[in-house]
Amino acid sequence: MGPSARTPADKPVASYERWSDVPANLVTQTRLADADPPRRPGGPARARVRDFNWRGKLETFALYDVAESVPTAATGRQLAAAAQRRATGRACDGCGVPGPQPLLEHGERRVCAACRHVARLGEMQELLRVRRGELARWASGLLAGRLAVVWVELTEAPPTESGRARPPLAGRIRVVDEAGRALEDVLVRLAGPRTQGTPVGAVKADVGAARIGRVLEGRRRLVWGPLRAVTDRLETLGHPVDLDPAQAVPSGHGPVWPNDPASLYAQWRGELDPATGQLRTPWPPGSADRLWYVLGQMAGADTPADARDGDQGEC
Repeated sequence: MGPSARTPADKPVASYERWSDVPANLVTQTRLADADPPRRPGGPARARVRDFNWRGKLETFALYDVAESVPTAATGRQLAAAAQRRATGRACDGCGVPGPQPLLEHGERRVCAACRHVARLGEMQELLRVRRGELARWASGLLAGRLAVVWVELTEAPPTESGRARPPLAGRIRVVDEAGRALEDVLVRLAGPRTQGTPVGAVKADVGAARIGRVLEGRRRLVWGPLRAVTDRLETLGHPVDLDPAQAVPSGHGPVWPNDPASLYAQWRGELDPATGQLRTPWPPGSADRLWYVLGQMAGADTPADARDGDQGEC
C-alpha cells in the first residue's frame, strides 16, 4: 500500500456543534454500553460533538460508528439477570416499541427518539400556530396606517486583488404604499464618480438620498433587504438620510423570535423541516409589491379589487 493510500482508520474525525447535527449512526461509548444488548466500540472515534452535558456544562464527546461496534463480553444469562434487576422497562411510552437504545425523558414520559422527535414537532407547530395569530394582528396594524413597503437590492463591487471587500456600487430601492401602489423606484449610485461598473441609469448620491428620504418620511416601514447598508453608504458620501425609528415587532410568547421580515415571513408560513424540526426559510417574495401581497396574506386580508384592475400579468 503506497504512502498516499488511506485506510478506514485514517479517515478524518468529523466535528459537530450540537447533538441535533449528529447522524444516527454515530453514538457515544456510553450509548453503546446502554444498548440492549450492549455493545462496545470496534474502531476509533469517527467524530466529536461539542455540546452541553447533563450538568449544563460544555463538553466534547467522542462518537463511534455503530456499524463498527462489537458485542460486549456479557453472556445471555448475564444480560437476562441484568434485565430483571432494572427498575424500568425498555418499552416506549409513546409507540410501545422495545428499542435497543435507552429511552429519553420528555415531559413525564419515557419515549424513544422517534416519539420525542414527533412530540417536539407538534409542540413547535403549536407555538407557530399562536405566533401566526400575533403576526396577523401586527400585519393588520401596519396595513391600517401610512406604510412604506420597501425592497432593497445592492449591486456589489468585485473584491480587491487581495480579497478585501469594496463598497457597493449602487442600491435599488423600490417602495409601495399600504394599498400596493408604487411610490418610488430609484437606483442610486453608492460609489465614487470615477468608479467603474456602476449600473447605467443610477442617479447621483445626493439625488437618491433626497428621493429615499422624501418617500419614507412620515411612514412606517417594512423593509426587505439592506436599506441600512444603502443609507450608511450615503452618509459616508456626505448625503445622510434621516429616517424615523422603525416600528417594533411584538416579541410574542415562547422562544425569542427573530423580527426581521424574512424571519417573520418564515414564522407565519410555519413550515418545519420534518427531518430536523427546524423552521424552513420561504423563498423571497422578490419585489416591493409582492412583499405587500405577502403582508396582506399575513394579515388575512384579500387584495383590494382596485389594486387588481389592469394587472393581469404573470405572478
